[in-house]
Amino acid sequence: MPMLKTISGHTSVKGIRRYLTKKNRALAEDYVNLDPPAPGAALDWAAAMDETRRLYGNDSAWRGRRARTYKHYVVSPDPKDRVPLEGLRALATEWARESFPNHEVAIVYHDDNTNGIPHAHVVVNNTDLETGRRLQDPDPKALARSLQRIAGGLGLSPLQPPAPSGVAARAERRHGRPAPRTLREEHVRRAERELAGRGEYSWVADIRARVKVARSVSRSVDEFRSLLSAMGVAVSDNSPRAARRDWVYSLADAPTRRVSGERLGLSYGRGRLEPLLRAGGARRISDMGERAVAAIARRAVEVGDLEELKTLSDAVALIESSRATCAADLNELAARGAPARLVDFARRSGILPEERPAPPRAPQGRALRQAARRGRPSLDDAPGGSRRDGREREGRQR
Repeated sequence: MPMLKTISGHTSVKGIRRYLTKKNRALAEDYVNLDPPAPGAALDWAAAMDETRRLYGNDSAWRGRRARTYKHYVVSPDPKDRVPLEGLRALATEWARESFPNHEVAIVYHDDNTNGIPHAHVVVNNTDLETGRRLQDPDPKALARSLQRIAGGLGLSPLQPPAPSGVAARAERRHGRPAPRTLREEHVRRAERELAGRGEYSWVADIRARVKVARSVSRSVDEFRSLLSAMGVAVSDNSPRAARRDWVYSLADAPTRRVSGERLGLSYGRGRLEPLLRAGGARRISDMGERAVAAIARRAVEVGDLEELKTLSDAVALIESSRATCAADLNELAARGAPARLVDFARRSGILPEERPAPPRAPQGRALRQAARRGRPSLDDAPGGSRRDGREREGRQR
């Protein structure tokens, strides 16, 4: 059962590199998003990380606090597993690539502990190479869980998580399964909100918008997967060792950008979506409107117009939440203060019909089935006329 220890650094990375490599005690080194100057050549990864932070301005203090310049994780396998250096390198590099796909990472291996068991020091620079943003403090429990999952996939003995307590324990007793990470229908993390506030691209928000569109117009699991594939999002099952069964969404042109459904909110997770889709989908938009939504989404992805895709996603969400069914409902939404751009977009896109659809008629055999269950004939089939005629005769008799 590998253990994970976390340390925060607030200085140049040169100090931690000097400590990890002194007296030639480093058994090996691996890198993520760091390239040696030449094959087989030594890499001064500390200087590279310091330069990256300097270029992005991420060495400065933040709100009166010293900048956290890097995170240092120690991955220690269980001595009972007798993990060789090659196995530890596979574990540490896979975990680092999954947990920090957009950061510079240096991994240094030692065996200088009491029992001579190899362990890994994982140093993560504080700068996201895609956005230039500082590293948000990752959830240590989530990192530990991902490490155990990867370890199990490599044949190592996973660490059993502690028994749940409080609200999580009550939810598990009630439903017979672990509680989700969040109970919110839609969960937007701080980094996503900050990027949206500055008008910058967020790949999580991008995936969210595409999934929101697909779940609104799909009427089966296969249709949901197919439409997402057409919009450039792959859907896969999470690890069978995970506590909860879920789907993982990833961008087809950037597979490392992946997020589980329930991290986006309960309404994006497999537990909520799969039963809904198997029952025929949400069906809050007409067939013609669904076709219009799908066509707009495909076109927006093809031309790279992510702004239109986001507007479409928000417009569909507005229609769903308000239960609007026709153009007149859109006018009423506008009068109540709904965002004009979304109302105008929905009207121009033809998502809703001009006229209110007729209410669905009850199946003709429904009265017969109900009467059969009650064990008496239907009034509609009685001699002399319909159910209404029967009620009128009954009233006259009284």
